[in-house]
Amino acid sequence: MRFCALLLCLNVAVLAEEPVGASDVVAMVTASLAVDRDDQRIAEAVASAHLSERLPDATVAMLRQMGAGRETVYQLQTLARKSRALPPPSEEPIGMAPEPSASERTAMIDVMLRYAVEYLASLPNFVCTREARQFRTGIHVRPHSGLTATVGLDATPHAADKPWGAAGSYTAEAAYAGGVDRYKLTLVDGKPTTRSFEQLQQRVSWGEFAGAVEEVFGSGANFEWDRWEVTGGKRSAVFAYHTDATHSHYTICCPPALTAHRGFVYADPQSGAVRRIIIYATGLTKNSPMAAVGNVVDYREVAIGDRHYLLPRTSVAYSRAGVVESREDIDYRSYRKFGADATVAFPAADQPQP
Repeated sequence: MRFCALLLCLNVAVLAEEPVGASDVVAMVTASLAVDRDDQRIAEAVASAHLSERLPDATVAMLRQMGAGRETVYQLQTLARKSRALPPPSEEPIGMAPEPSASERTAMIDVMLRYAVEYLASLPNFVCTREARQFRTGIHVRPHSGLTATVGLDATPHAADKPWGAAGSYTAEAAYAGGVDRYKLTLVDGKPTTRSFEQLQQRVSWGEFAGAVEEVFGSGANFEWDRWEVTGGKRSAVFAYHTDATHSHYTICCPPALTAHRGFVYADPQSGAVRRIIIYATGLTKNSPMAAVGNVVDYREVAIGDRHYLLPRTSVAYSRAGVVESREDIDYRSYRKFGADATVAFPAADQPQP
């Protein structure tokens, strides 16, 4: 859970709680480049990290090449300098070498596609607790150029933007049954509630259980090799992908609208098991309901009954409408079978907006 909190929460205090590995810092930065392009906020999170191992200079250079901003790079360089006396990481946190051959890349993509088909067919019906913390901030947006345009969202906030401010929280019992996600609100701002998601009147993210895997692998996406990265202590092959609007089912609101998207898939190079998916909308215009949208979903092994599955443990949903940014940091816990022992009723009409 320490890793999950580190990975997706840009609250500086979270990063400073206890020593973390170099790969944890890398995971936070690469996720932030997809769903929060504010250089100052990312830099503050990096500055708060207390490392348990050395941060290699080559790792800092790689993150700079991927689009980390000036302040973030400065804090990464400071961390690298302070950590030189620490033991090196057991594996390079992020890098290109050794780059797989064309046939190896093709084999990895094939095994990912097979994994996705088998994964979607084998998911059981289950229920879990879904806790979401919401944040807001007002920003002034300017276009950005250069390499960073290929990495994450389509615009970069000014460095002097306000930090995230807490905007409430909610807890829901979430079920995956018959291939459909269902939700029932149980707490709003820590207090019991009988309200529906429609009555909550807030933008929320949903569909992470099977939706992210199905959207990326079932929409005819094109995959291209990008890099190696350590996630959850394991080496992952990272592939960039893109899906055009005609094959997309990625819906943003409001009003609901389908949009093209691109992003990254982190997978085990041998089994194809998906460990992380980053999605962000592309092709948004001034007439789109949102100016920017992105999601990061991280998967960990979860026991349901007597079997184990890779299921979401944390996710982040980011959106920007006008000058207002919104973010949800979501934790998933207490996975269990959805069946005779499940006591929560999930009315079909009680569904959040996509």
